[in-house]
Amino acid sequence: MEKRLRAIYDAASYLFINKGYARTQMKDIAKHINLSTGMLYVYFDSKKTLLDFLLKATVDPAFFSREHTLPLTANMFSELNIELIAAFEENTRTFSSHTDLVRYPYEEMLSDAFDIIRKYGTGCLIIENNPDDVGTLKQYYDNYRTAFFSQVLGYVQCYIQNGSFRAVPYVDYTVQLIIETISWWAMHVMNDAYELNREIDPAVAKAVCLDNLINAYKL
Repeated sequence: MEKRLRAIYDAASYLFINKGYARTQMKDIAKHINLSTGMLYVYFDSKKTLLDFLLKATVDPAFFSREHTLPLTANMFSELNIELIAAFEENTRTFSSHTDLVRYPYEEMLSDAFDIIRKYGTGCLIIENNPDDVGTLKQYYDNYRTAFFSQVLGYVQCYIQNGSFRAVPYVDYTVQLIIETISWWAMHVMNDAYELNREIDPAVAKAVCLDNLINAYKL
């Protein structure tokens, strides 16, 4: 079951991100992995349940390997929004908890930011590209991304002050560039980049990204 669920996850997330939830039919997902539409309904009772499954698996990867009664139904995901919001809030608390920047240098901050975006990247792109289909979750996600930007901005401003980050004329835009660069290498390159390379090793993607951002700004 785990192997099949992972195949469905990969196909459905790819289509929901690139084609959109509303424009994707169950038969499209089934065709993507050479599965009959009827067999897909053996696993999920509806497309909405499948969407919930994708978001659940983003914050709870162990969900794949658990024993489940099929088909998965909406009742299984009744607390999903609470779980997702809790994950966003926990990330916000953890990422903002570093006060000693001597022990939390720029390169470590970048590494942590990359890992956060990479971990939740697929779910984030599903939310971003299907705002009308995820309800109130989109607003919580927007608030989380705003908080994340403010956290990175705060760190960069401190690094400039302590002389470990070169002075830049437009700090806000520089931070935007840093986050967009991390986002591209951490989640877009695996999901919806024009030069799509879903097979890239995440460690290689991280190494390329951090090498460029560290050498661009670190003093």
